Amino acid sequence: MNKNNDQLKNWIPLLKKEDFSEEEIVQTNRLALAHVYMKHQWHPAPVHNFTVPLWFQGVYDEQRAARQQAVIFDRSHLGRFYVVGEKSAEVLDSIFATSVKDIPEGQLKRVLVCHPNGVLLDIPTVFHLSYGRWLVVSGPKTQSHLLGMVGEIVDQRALEKDVIISDRISDSVLFSVQGPESEKLLEGVVGITIPKAVPRDEVHEILLGGYRALIARTSQINEDGYWFLLSPEVGEHFFDNAVTMGIIPAGLAAHDALRIEAGFLEAPYETPAPVTPLEADLQKLVNFHERDFPGVDVLLNAQNDTPERLIRGIKVLGQGVAHRGDRIFSENNNIGALVNAAYSAQLNASIGLAYLQPNLRKVSVQISDHQIDAEVIDLPFYKNN
Repeated sequence: MNKNNDQLKNWIPLLKKEDFSEEEIVQTNRLALAHVYMKHQWHPAPVHNFTVPLWFQGVYDEQRAARQQAVIFDRSHLGRFYVVGEKSAEVLDSIFATSVKDIPEGQLKRVLVCHPNGVLLDIPTVFHLSYGRWLVVSGPKTQSHLLGMVGEIVDQRALEKDVIISDRISDSVLFSVQGPESEKLLEGVVGITIPKAVPRDEVHEILLGGYRALIARTSQINEDGYWFLLSPEVGEHFFDNAVTMGIIPAGLAAHDALRIEAGFLEAPYETPAPVTPLEADLQKLVNFHERDFPGVDVLLNAQNDTPERLIRGIKVLGQGVAHRGDRIFSENNNIGALVNAAYSAQLNASIGLAYLQPNLRKVSVQISDHQIDAEVIDLPFYKNN
């Protein structure tokens, strides 16, 4: 293990922004189980300040496995922190545009948090573990911002003795096991009773390997799936056992493609300013009734407006692999760009996300200096009945 760790330390790339001085060059953060993924022939890349598995055996094959069998993703680059205390729900409810007080104990919900100007900041998942106990899983770039917001509310209201915030990003691993065979194959990993005992959108706390663990039944790719929050010690055994049972290791590239197929947005990467919940088609997650949260006045004034642009799916009809930033044209007019894109194994085509005028149905995407015809599609690309 020491040999693998030494190899890893030498390999992890340095990130350097153009305005950094030589003294400000920094290393990417390392996943707790990076040494395990080396043994499984990972192909790593620096993403969101972490060195993550981009793919293992191939992005196309990993996508197919997720739709036909089951795969395991390490999602530990996502932020995660606990908020515990008598007034924890009150604190969280003053930050999120979605009311957490409506989340029953033992359940989870995707929520929104906005800047004061109404622009989307993040789309976290909130888990109501039990009375006064919450887990927040944030996007990969907003952990520090959300922690600061929660801490500021606690300080402003002098709730330091009533609300405790615990950052778990450095002492836990977060796995996502996804695919139609996930329940069956997980029986050989965690026991025959546990996967069946967790209904959709519920979260349970269990003992696994002598450690407290969290299991939730949820998916960002429109498949049956589970999230596991584990200690690194248990996580290493969990991953190895999952692979032994036939669950395929998969990387971030496959997850992004599958998530785009499902129309599951990641903020702020796919919700750049000035995108609000209205443009992102997420206004149903905003709760206004007798609530005060960042951006509430702006969103309330705009709730009945017709947005000039809406999030749309783009399916490229010709050959070529689309990328984030590729320009979109309508009647030779440059009308925007893809906020993300990937090649979809399910559709055998390049697909992407863009904010376009609502009435557009036919556009073209500029790929390698060629404008290739594309179809505008209402999300999601992929539905699992």
